[in-house]
Amino acid sequence: MAPEFDAKKFLAKRVLRISDSAIRKMMMAGQKVPGAISLAQGIPDRKTPSYIRDGVTELLKESTTIGKYSLGPGLPELRQIVAEKISKGGGFAVNPDTQVCISAGAIEALAITMASVVEEGDEVILLDPGYPPYIPQVLFNGGKPVLVPLQADNEWKIDVEKLKAAVSPKTKAIVVCNPSNPTGMVMGREELAAIAKLSAEHGFFIIADLTYDFLVYDDAPVPSFLEFPEIRDRLIIVYSFSKEFSMTGWRSGYLYGPEAVVAEALKVHDMYVLCAPTISQYAALVAFTKPPSEDHLAHHAEMAEKRDLTCARLDRLSDLFSYTKPRGAYYIIAKYKKPEIDSWEFATRLLNEAKVVVVPGVACGSQGEGHVRFSYGASKEKINEAFDRIEAWAKTL
Repeated sequence: MAPEFDAKKFLAKRVLRISDSAIRKMMMAGQKVPGAISLAQGIPDRKTPSYIRDGVTELLKESTTIGKYSLGPGLPELRQIVAEKISKGGGFAVNPDTQVCISAGAIEALAITMASVVEEGDEVILLDPGYPPYIPQVLFNGGKPVLVPLQADNEWKIDVEKLKAAVSPKTKAIVVCNPSNPTGMVMGREELAAIAKLSAEHGFFIIADLTYDFLVYDDAPVPSFLEFPEIRDRLIIVYSFSKEFSMTGWRSGYLYGPEAVVAEALKVHDMYVLCAPTISQYAALVAFTKPPSEDHLAHHAEMAEKRDLTCARLDRLSDLFSYTKPRGAYYIIAKYKKPEIDSWEFATRLLNEAKVVVVPGVACGSQGEGHVRFSYGASKEKINEAFDRIEAWAKTL
């Protein structure tokens, strides 16, 4: 009789050194709680705008290519639009054939970038708290995440001296999400300039996650790394169409970078997905080229209203939570005033006892411990219902 096969003994070490996604864990747990309301994952409650849906519907009737593979780097006309957007922001020419890859969302753009630039022993600087998938992507490729704590008592700003101290001869890259997921903060030009200066001096990549650069409030300026010519040869941008156009399920975004980086990333892209979903690329093309519908034009104002609503509801819970009002994106990382409870336990109890799904702050880094992340992408009705439940639950603590 053959010995029992233990598959775990044959798993790759690169997979075993990463943890399950905390967001996925919480969303899956929420599925098992009847009637649970999610303020966890960053999903807009709106439909994909009608002009995009209508445009894709027409293309499905008429196009002979929408159901077929596209070129690996993506539809030429979509890459051209991306190149023009970046060129306009930076004031320099961008080659759509060699510097742009249409990806299956920003997460794939980041994955193929990490696979192309991070080797065993390389260090990648991450801001703490940050977007949860950054850490496992570094670890998966054999790198070492170097976490730089943001200043919780100063609107989650960067401590430049701590950033300088994090740089070493092994530093390969820094990842910067601006506006930030999970803090909702928008970095100022001085902070970007400090990062750009270090990159120019020490020769590491800047990976800019600009997924939320379209969504800022109160007329907050959003400076760009494109403004710094000294880092042009080491600037990599990842972007998702998911949030801007309520297309989270379509899985479409892009990678921009130096030709040498994009050439190698395309090898990984071809190996992983061959091409981004063609229908989703056409949806993005419609989003950029057709007149927007009223439901899309109302998106920004609706998000601002939901931010203000979420802040107002948190203010009513000031005995339990403190927070910094976000200036961009659609997240709040709130500190809860129960230090004896870790954030996993707090989030789990909130789910099981109040039927509200949130993300434990520690999933975003060690600075997130003692916090939970709320997304206000949900409808106003769900936000209000969720906080009604939290208010009732808070009385039991």
